[in-house]
Amino acid sequence: MIAQKLAGQVGVMFLLMAIGVFIRKKGIVSVESARQFSNFALFIITPSLLVNVFQRDFHPEMAASIALSALLVAVFHLLAALLTRPLFPHRGDGDDRSAVARLGAISSNCGFMGIPLMTAAMGEDSMIFAAIYIGIFNIYIWSHGVMLLRRDGRIRWKEILLSPGVLGASLGVLLYLLQIRLPGLLLDTLGFLSGMNTPLPMVITGVLIADLAVGETLRDLRLYFTAFVRLVGLPLVMLGLMLLARVPGWFDGAPTVVLAMVISVSCPVAISTVMMPTRFGGDAQYGAKLVALSTLLSIFTIPAVASLAQWAMAQGNF
Repeated sequence: MIAQKLAGQVGVMFLLMAIGVFIRKKGIVSVESARQFSNFALFIITPSLLVNVFQRDFHPEMAASIALSALLVAVFHLLAALLTRPLFPHRGDGDDRSAVARLGAISSNCGFMGIPLMTAAMGEDSMIFAAIYIGIFNIYIWSHGVMLLRRDGRIRWKEILLSPGVLGASLGVLLYLLQIRLPGLLLDTLGFLSGMNTPLPMVITGVLIADLAVGETLRDLRLYFTAFVRLVGLPLVMLGLMLLARVPGWFDGAPTVVLAMVISVSCPVAISTVMMPTRFGGDAQYGAKLVALSTLLSIFTIPAVASLAQWAMAQGNF
């Protein structure tokens, strides 16, 4: 059942991307306009969503689930950064595709795909786990992610702390812990902006990949390798680690957190793999190819990996 729900939802998002391709081919939206809308999604929609999902009553059980989710997301990014280093070595010949590929292998499109997938499979309450993932992912992308792309490899802490995802998640968590509710008018506005979280970025993605050479993309075996690491390799490693640590048995809500984590890390290459190289001088077109191919393949891999996780937890004596 969960496989059908996830496959259907991924199919919807793929159609949204197809709309983006169509409007680009017809000249309705330019690549430059798509990049401007990408900034709108990054600086307005994502923070609005992160604040909005934390506007809920405090419950100790949910607080424990949030803490576990944050721990697992942090572990995943540390683990992924270590495991991908030998898989995507720096070539030193001026070709930065290895750095973009490594960034793509680590970076999950959880923000724009994970939320609707979790909602379809697990209900509205699961959105909060995606919000936690987005917040910590933003710390990753503006630290190690930027290091991969920058020639000097420097981290600028101001960029991390002031990134939209970190600010939005921090504000959302603070309001949640203090149980501060926003006025209805503001909350309704955030709700409308949050509703754009999936459709707009997926259409933007379609616009950005519309000019790619399809045949060249499908023939590049290196793209398939990166997509395999992103969609199958790292998710299975993380699932195995959680099962070995018997995380599903830690408390009553832990199995839900584990399933949410599996869905999050199984999403295709994040659109950040296009946006960040554009900003820091990397091969953005190569990132766009990774996004396109991995999103196509994720129609099959996300339901399969999530179903495997559900089956493994049902078999285990947790």
